[in-house]
Amino acid sequence: MLGRKEKPEVMDTVIGGQSEFEGKLVSKASLRIDGRFKGDIEAKEAVIVGKTGFVDGNIKANKVIIIGEVVGNIICRGSLEILSTGKFKGDLKLGGKISVEEGGVLLGKTEILEEDKISEFFDINLSS
Repeated sequence: MLGRKEKPEVMDTVIGGQSEFEGKLVSKASLRIDGRFKGDIEAKEAVIVGKTGFVDGNIKANKVIIIGEVVGNIICRGSLEILSTGKFKGDLKLGGKISVEEGGVLLGKTEILEEDKISEFFDINLSS
């Protein structure tokens, strides 16, 4: 669109389809999981779980896109998108919008929170 400048999203970390990671991952950018991840993730921008990605743990992020599978809890400031192949099993605390495509799975409790309440859950400063 002419005259419209969008800030490009920085993809800081990618865990590839042949990789496994266990532990805590904190990023001030976006990250993508195409392999297996066990532990907690906190990202300033987006967490994308690709079609071959599997996360067994908790996610805190501004935006979460699930194309693969997540088992755990999600705290999301912005939007959560579950695509047609995506599966999410766990509880969700959300400060924005949710979108589940036909075929996508959401099993768990969803709670919509105000910005000040959802900000209390984040360890890193996601607003700067």
